[in-house]
Amino acid sequence: MQRRERLMQGSLSKETFHEIYDMLNRVNHVPYDCGTLCRKACCRRGDEDLGIYLLPNEDLVLQGEKDWLTWERHRVRDYDFPPTWYGKTYFIKCNSNCPREKRPMQCRTFPLAPHLSDTGELWLIWETMDLPYACPLLERKEALNKEFIRTLYRAWQILISDPLIEDLVRYDSRSREEEGAVIEVVYRLG
Repeated sequence: MQRRERLMQGSLSKETFHEIYDMLNRVNHVPYDCGTLCRKACCRRGDEDLGIYLLPNEDLVLQGEKDWLTWERHRVRDYDFPPTWYGKTYFIKCNSNCPREKRPMQCRTFPLAPHLSDTGELWLIWETMDLPYACPLLERKEALNKEFIRTLYRAWQILISDPLIEDLVRYDSRSREEEGAVIEVVYRLG
């Protein structure tokens, strides 16, 4: 008899995710719809099957959203996640234009990424991941709204209070460094 794997559970509540979403809904990274530059390449790319994973417990704020999302449960062991991650996590794909106020954290963070230094200091950096599309903001390193950057930093401070999310950010940070990625810090305290 095959044992059914459970959905991974984080420590942050639905209310905490709502607070983070609300904080970020009040600021924009640029004063225009950046999707007009690239035809929303990070949301959809022709016939490719693009999607993202949700952070642990992030599904709680998106429950019931089926009109614009396709939901899948993926086993974390089949992907490049930290060893502390277990069971299954949600992977979602956009079916149509998403309501901007409901975008998942990965979408809200891009073209930046959270990074933990060797000393554990949180930085926001330009995304270093190889992407199947070109992002004009990332390619040009376009100046982003300073209030957005500060608010995003505060959001990630809250998010990494969940040990699973902190492990993910640390894991991704070490992976970048091991791959020799150029780390360009956009924001850090001090």
